[in-house]
Amino acid sequence: MKRRREKDERARQELLERVKEALAVLSRRVPFSRTYIFGSLARPGGFVEGVSDVDVAFEGLAEEDFFSALAFLSSRLGVDVDAVRLEDLAGSYLAAKVKKEGILWTREG
Repeated sequence: MKRRREKDERARQELLERVKEALAVLSRRVPFSRTYIFGSLARPGGFVEGVSDVDVAFEGLAEEDFFSALAFLSSRLGVDVDAVRLEDLAGSYLAAKVKKEGILWTREG
């Protein structure tokens, strides 16, 4: 069991780095101001390799760019990606939770 958790944690860290790299590439293709990586990928011990997906929340991503951004990330990462636009969740519990618990990614690092 401990070995499995260690393996999942290594996989989480590797995927997290790949997500950040993919966001950097995406940011050169479509404009957005920032992204939060949230859910199991943002929590040590919460990620299960082969089961967990990638959850991202965009700020400043235009509606017309949403599906192409989602498709790009999913294709680039080879895993399921769930994405939301924080503007669509304004004032909600989920928006507050994402901002509080998520990992902030910006082009500036």
